Amino acid sequence: MAPTIPIPTQGGMFHTFQGVTPRKASTDSQDSVKSNGSGTAKRITTPHACAECKRRKIRCDGQQPCGQCLSSRAPKRCFYDKHRQRVIPSRKTLEALSQSLEECRSILKRLYPNQEVSSLLPLSRQELLSLLDRPVIDTSVGGLPSPPLNTSPISELESPTVLKSENLLEQMPSRDTEWDEERRGRDPIPAEADDINALSLPLDRQTSYLGASSIKAALMVMLKVQPGLRNSLAAPLNNVEMSNNYPVIRQKPSAPKDVQRIPWSWKGQTLIDAYFKRIHVFVPMLDEGTFRADYLEGQRTDAPWLALLNMVFAMGSIAAMKSDDYNHINYYNRAMEHLPMDAFGSSHIETVQALALIGGYYLHYINRPNMANAVLGAAIRMATALGLHRESLAQGGSGSDIAMAETRRRTWWSLFCLDTWATTTMGRPSFGRWGPAINIRPPEFGIAAGRDSSQHAGILPLIENIKFCKIATQIQDMLAISPLLRTEDRCGLDNQLVNWYTSLPWLLRTTDPCAEPLYMARCIMKWRYQNLRMLLHRPVLLSLASSGLNPHTQACDADLAAIETCRELAAQTIEDVAREWTRNQMSGWNAVWFLYQAAMVPLVSVFWQWGSPRVPEWLKQIEAVLDLLEVMEEWSLAARRSREVVWRMYEASRAIQAQQAAHRSQSPSMHLTGTDSMLMSDAGLHMSPIGLEPVEGLGMMGMLDQGGLWDLDGMYWGSQADAAAAAEFAAGGPGAHDAMMHMDYGLMSQAHHQAAMDGFPYVQ
Repeated sequence: MAPTIPIPTQGGMFHTFQGVTPRKASTDSQDSVKSNGSGTAKRITTPHACAECKRRKIRCDGQQPCGQCLSSRAPKRCFYDKHRQRVIPSRKTLEALSQSLEECRSILKRLYPNQEVSSLLPLSRQELLSLLDRPVIDTSVGGLPSPPLNTSPISELESPTVLKSENLLEQMPSRDTEWDEERRGRDPIPAEADDINALSLPLDRQTSYLGASSIKAALMVMLKVQPGLRNSLAAPLNNVEMSNNYPVIRQKPSAPKDVQRIPWSWKGQTLIDAYFKRIHVFVPMLDEGTFRADYLEGQRTDAPWLALLNMVFAMGSIAAMKSDDYNHINYYNRAMEHLPMDAFGSSHIETVQALALIGGYYLHYINRPNMANAVLGAAIRMATALGLHRESLAQGGSGSDIAMAETRRRTWWSLFCLDTWATTTMGRPSFGRWGPAINIRPPEFGIAAGRDSSQHAGILPLIENIKFCKIATQIQDMLAISPLLRTEDRCGLDNQLVNWYTSLPWLLRTTDPCAEPLYMARCIMKWRYQNLRMLLHRPVLLSLASSGLNPHTQACDADLAAIETCRELAAQTIEDVAREWTRNQMSGWNAVWFLYQAAMVPLVSVFWQWGSPRVPEWLKQIEAVLDLLEVMEEWSLAARRSREVVWRMYEASRAIQAQQAAHRSQSPSMHLTGTDSMLMSDAGLHMSPIGLEPVEGLGMMGMLDQGGLWDLDGMYWGSQADAAAAAEFAAGGPGAHDAMMHMDYGLMSQAHHQAAMDGFPYVQ
């Protein structure tokens, strides 16, 4: 037996010495004791240690049993765990896995844009389905419903009349059409007239493209159903002269001036207070604390700041004053001095915010909707160039960085909401303002919460309006594709709107008294919700009315239900606005617009179903609208003009009712029988209180071939004889309905007005 040396230990057996007599290397061991030419021993290494050596954290020689287990007289404890072969994936495999992961994340983000993955893990399949934004409608890559293959059950009739009625809902300008909204400064056109809202009537022949959700589509249907209405609309409207004190909007910037700072003043402070009290709650894109501090210091002279400050002054002037105050135009002119064409080539978030106020609010207020649409579109493109549509990858940072990131979010989503609110009633496509490429997160609670003066509201209305506008964008794009949606698409979108409203936070649904900003926000939010649902179903009403079909025998139950829903929503809107509007221009401006939209539904119903027992109910709704518009003239620039348009159509509807009553009293058994009846049936004629005309004759070509003059937006000017008769009619000549000019509606008493206008339920 060869001599050995004992194995001393040191430091808790973490250092060992092997005998100088090496063991014979095993074939199973990858590393063993090797000696060099001088005969010195090398340290033993092995890739795998036995379980006991791992437990004791000592070096193992890899034998079976190993030397350590032999020396401790525990050879039975020496065993080796099964080694798993380590697999190193290739670069190609890693890239494929990364791409698959990104695709899954993209799909998940489209399905649940407002949910975190961690919050979705514990949910069941049914709960996940209930959270989907689009549970009924199939979605395309762009996040929007697919184009309908069959627009409506009505289209299954394949009637030429139905095709004409569908084309009637889309107002396509002719090839040589031009429109110039700035010409009202040169021509005798009322300041509140425009072609999109059909407030111009026969005074303005120029038009732009409009779809089925526009007001003009409803007016064209009324003209087709009752051609005699053209005589009532041909006469000039009353009080179309512009006020002498109405400032002129500069069409070209004046000579460049030396840029000067705007010092603090009590008047400016009052306008800023009005802005943050009545405007900021809808579009909280400004950092109120920073904005007020910059104005208080009065040292900034850069163009983006001066443009933004003057637009805040303009909107504050509108919010604080009545509609007969025109100081806001002076501030607008000053803002435009700092926004030349070169400003679109510079990137500054304050420039984007100023353009948002101009295109999203101000130009609509002075009734320049086409110009507003172009300016707001440019602002969105500038915001995209600034990267506002993408969430920043940088996390954390200083407090100023967090506040700036929140300002970027608020600015983008304010642009998104303003563009949605403005274009929903134009019938034009959204042009992709929302899609998978936009990953900016909604605004967050708690950031700069103490710096917003929207009492008890903060950014809560904006967060809920973002959800609403995503649904509205789907509706807008589908109606732009085809005005007659499939029943399942229409019902699916309507369910989304209903679910959105019923899931609103309690603060936005309650009727409890609250601060004025929150009260206005939740009232206008409800009016806008009702108006969008009404616009979703209104094309069915317009299509059936213009097609000449009998709704009781030639329409399906789904279309009849859509018409009834549209009428109920119009009646509810009129009732809610009458009860909830308040005496300031932000409330009055929106109230007039939604009343004007709602009034089109009973008007179309009266002209279409003039013999229905529900006609008195519809007339009362129109009378309520007229009374409200008269009271709101001080609080809305367009109230007077809107009332005149509705009043003309209301007069025509009452004339129809009076004519029908006269026919019944003179000839109670006035029926066509025998051969005459058979001829009418074969010719496809229908009875109209104005006269008898074939259904085909009511098409657009037949309407144009009347020997009279029609302008480009469909308003009839009449022949010379018709114009003379219309003028005599309007002047109160023979045959004029004098009694109607002094009609007592009997719907809303003075006490009701006083209670509705003065007793609004909020606390200052």
